[in-house]
Amino acid sequence: MKNSTKKRFGALMLAGCFGAMGCLAGCGEANSSVTNGGFETGTLKGWEAHGDAFTKDGVSYELYDKYGNYYNQQGDFFFDGEASADPSATGYLLSEPFVLGGNGLVGFLIGAGKNTQHCYVALVDEKNKEELAVRANDEFDEANMANSLHRVILDGSGHIGEKVRIKIVDNDEGSDGYNYINADDFVVGYEGAEETSAALYKANKYIERYSVGVRQDKRHSYHVMPQIGWMNDPNGFSYYNGKIHLFYQHNPYAASWGPMHWGHVTSEDMVKWEYQPVALAPDMPYDDGSGCFSGSAIERDGALWLLYTGVEKSGAQQQCLAYSEDGVNFIKIGANPVISTAEVGAGLSTVDFRDPYVYEKDGTYYCIIGTRKGGNGNLALYKSSTLRSWSYVGTMLNSSDPQGENYYALNGVYECPAFAEIGGQQILICSPQNLEQQGNLFQNLHSVVYMVGTVDYQTGKFSYESMREIDGGFDFYAAQTMKLPDGRTVMTAWMQMWDRTLPTQSDGWTGAMILPRELTVKDGKLYQAPVREIEKYRKDQADLDELSLNGEEKDVASFAGDTSEISFTLHVGTAQRAGVKLFKGMFNETLLYYDAASGTVVLDRSRSGALITGAEQNAATRCVAVQPDQDGNITFRIFLDNTSMEVFINGGEATMTANIYAGAADEGVAFYSEGGSAQVRSARKYTIEVN
Repeated sequence: MKNSTKKRFGALMLAGCFGAMGCLAGCGEANSSVTNGGFETGTLKGWEAHGDAFTKDGVSYELYDKYGNYYNQQGDFFFDGEASADPSATGYLLSEPFVLGGNGLVGFLIGAGKNTQHCYVALVDEKNKEELAVRANDEFDEANMANSLHRVILDGSGHIGEKVRIKIVDNDEGSDGYNYINADDFVVGYEGAEETSAALYKANKYIERYSVGVRQDKRHSYHVMPQIGWMNDPNGFSYYNGKIHLFYQHNPYAASWGPMHWGHVTSEDMVKWEYQPVALAPDMPYDDGSGCFSGSAIERDGALWLLYTGVEKSGAQQQCLAYSEDGVNFIKIGANPVISTAEVGAGLSTVDFRDPYVYEKDGTYYCIIGTRKGGNGNLALYKSSTLRSWSYVGTMLNSSDPQGENYYALNGVYECPAFAEIGGQQILICSPQNLEQQGNLFQNLHSVVYMVGTVDYQTGKFSYESMREIDGGFDFYAAQTMKLPDGRTVMTAWMQMWDRTLPTQSDGWTGAMILPRELTVKDGKLYQAPVREIEKYRKDQADLDELSLNGEEKDVASFAGDTSEISFTLHVGTAQRAGVKLFKGMFNETLLYYDAASGTVVLDRSRSGALITGAEQNAATRCVAVQPDQDGNITFRIFLDNTSMEVFINGGEATMTANIYAGAADEGVAFYSEGGSAQVRSARKYTIEVN
């Protein structure tokens, strides 16, 4: 994972927050005909103070208020009404007169001023002091503005050529409740857009300020993870403007689930990633409850569109839309939500109605939404020609409507749906909650399944013959797919599971994504392979042609390491068990072996290091059914990344993913057999190094 420096990330965030406005720090002074319009003299030079509310003490250079909210001033200084005078003081501040030019728009930053009738900014006529146009902090309640400054526009376009002044007013005599006004960076002839999300500024500045304190020892080197705080579901996995974009559910303020934001990383090869500013923050009435839940992305008319679930304070879940023309700065459309609670299909839940997955088919946009109908899991299909207006097609999948030979009902939500067409075959993916364990299947609290079938776009129904689990390991959830320009279908997923102990929480971060996987379909079955781009990061090749085992364990020093790719063929022979020990040290080891009696490959992390417990009965072992080929061989390809492992078995016919928290010195690798003989053939190890 590429960790941008603090200086660089700060620049990225400023570009992200203000790029669409065309104004970075300090440009207000260069373009404004308001003397000292950004208070960068550190004084009230150029301004006339009337009354008691505006004093020289109000020109502040503080970055954060007493609650930790980022002020978001431009340059160094701004006017801070809270610091200026007694809370009950009133008055106004007048700029020097100037001739209103350009387009007649005055852009500026405003904060606080909860009472918009008494705290506001006006454009006044110089001759008779008439207020020509007024702009207050109308977003205070709507977007949780508090003290944070955000960009708004005062429209004086009907008074171009007239001599005017800026008037900053505080007539609120109260003593609490943000009864003052903050202001900064007055720009005449402003040509940018309004920006109403102080929540974005706050999140990005918090990340910049505190991510440097996150402990690094358990972090990955080539898997996506948050800079700080919490990560869960992948969102908006897409290709746009020459880059792969991956968004994710993110709480920057704690290493636990909380108000959901959309974190954002980009990559050119899906291995080396770069952090971008937070893309979405909960700041509107339709998403200021639990936040901006999961969703997806699609390109349309040169813009990248995000369709996500907004959760309001009532708990209602509705689908909302945002877009970007540069892939970094996102604007929520004014007509949100685009699928409201009033448009939910008959009988569908309005509080379990989430995770829209959008795709285009024959000129029409479709989105699949995870929900429930009564007590049954359900996927609902909607369609649109514009992305802005949707109509309900019908039920795509319903757990009360069994199909095919392998069908598993549930009393929960089919979360995080995804859809792909691979080699002419339609693949539906979802994450059903609380599937009951069936033998070796669904051993985790929640699972991820796929079905190969056909969509009826008239009724919405998806017909299929079997439902299969995608990954048989411990830590795999909320898979999402995308199509690359070269035709490959690629999948990512959250490399974690709900209701588990989380050893990295004390380090200040939680959660990561799998190494993206290429998907193919063979004989109606999904196969997975690590993206081929990982191969260019291989170094220090080590080979082992053949190793015979007869009820013994053999260390292979040249294969030691914890940031590695290891591949080999296991000839199972007569052994009852045979496989490999990874992350091996004096006290710890993680076992991966074939068990002949059960016909399964077993992943055992009961002695891997930090104890991990969960809601499942068994949080120590996982197994998948595997059939050796006619010669008795099973192939393995394993990726280790400091605290994780991903296993691809028999060319990706089966996979197993796990987080492993071994000791710093636990890097040994040993092959072994029990109860008979086995052979390891064509073994190879690379160090994976991503700078």
